[in-house]
Amino acid sequence: MGWLLGLGANAIALLLCALIFGSNFHFTSVGGFVLAVVVFAVCSGVFTWFVLKFLLRHAGSLIALTGLAATLIALIVTTIFTGLEINGASTWVLSSLLIWVVSMFIWVIPGPWRVHRKADSRPNPSL
Repeated sequence: MGWLLGLGANAIALLLCALIFGSNFHFTSVGGFVLAVVVFAVCSGVFTWFVLKFLLRHAGSLIALTGLAATLIALIVTTIFTGLEINGASTWVLSSLLIWVVSMFIWVIPGPWRVHRKADSRPNPSL
């Protein structure tokens, strides 16, 4: 269920960027949008995992910025392989920030997709 939530968050964020930034952030077609959402979601997940797994061993205090960096890298890859076009340095920076914020917001709102497993608070009898 988490991957579906992430995919939806990415679709919403990319659409918001297209609405806000207009001709500086656009898709060449509807098919280009769908492909961009899928490619972006996969890249974002892979790059976030990679940054968290390998690069944060030496820079743990920068954990908040890793998602933003992964978002920018995923946008770069998405523009290379799909029908997404981004023009202007400010659009690159602001769209990365907007997508990152939307993704963080989606993950913190409560809902039925939240599966919280409570840790067993009883003491371990084998100790």
